[in-house]
Amino acid sequence: MSTSGNSKKKKKRGASYYYDLTISNDPKSSVKSRRYTHAMLRIFEIVISILVITIIGFVGYVNYTGSVTREREGALLSNIEQLQNENAALKSENEQLGEKITILSETVNQKTEVVAQIEEKSLPTGFPLSGTAELEEKQEELRLDGETVSRPMIEFKATDGTYVIAAGDGTVSLVAEESTYGWEVRIDHGNGYVTIYRTNTEPKVKQGDEIPRGGLIFEIEKPNGEDIGKVAYQILKDEEYIEPTEMLKIEG
Repeated sequence: MSTSGNSKKKKKRGASYYYDLTISNDPKSSVKSRRYTHAMLRIFEIVISILVITIIGFVGYVNYTGSVTREREGALLSNIEQLQNENAALKSENEQLGEKITILSETVNQKTEVVAQIEEKSLPTGFPLSGTAELEEKQEELRLDGETVSRPMIEFKATDGTYVIAAGDGTVSLVAEESTYGWEVRIDHGNGYVTIYRTNTEPKVKQGDEIPRGGLIFEIEKPNGEDIGKVAYQILKDEEYIEPTEMLKIEG
């Protein structure tokens, strides 16, 4: 039979503490102490570990982002250099194209001027005699298909030795004898204009000849019993007779 006096009492285990002592060199100062439990130290350890890990992670992140930024900067610098080189090449090519365009423009202008000069020379605007002469505007009356047809013309009266010359560049399209003046020469100027020259002397050209403006066609001689030689001059435009004075440039 057990009694209450013999019962064993359980002893409560005491808690462990850690102390942090702060001792001053001054003998009058008291010793300061801080008491920490094991749990508190464990918490401090965890907090410090978290801070260290956070700092290490932050430093790593900064280094990583810095590396990425440097790579991007390097790539951007490389792209900028490449673009600058391409821009320089394009600028050089543009300058070369500009020079070519200038040359082509000058060439086109020169060709245009040449064409204009050729066209100008082909227009029968020149005076058809080499010297001075009297001229009279007339209407040549002809009977065609039972009707009277009038064709405008100029009749020149010139002295011996005067030349009948082409009023513009062209090709001799006809050389033939005719009843009124003796001989007829036609020059096709290739632009719808045809000039007709008639006088009594034999022509100095033949059909198919290329003749320039001012080229010799006849040399005028006085007919027997007359004081002067006569030259008839007419112009066709698209197969229609026009007034020669519309084209004729008389200087002096």
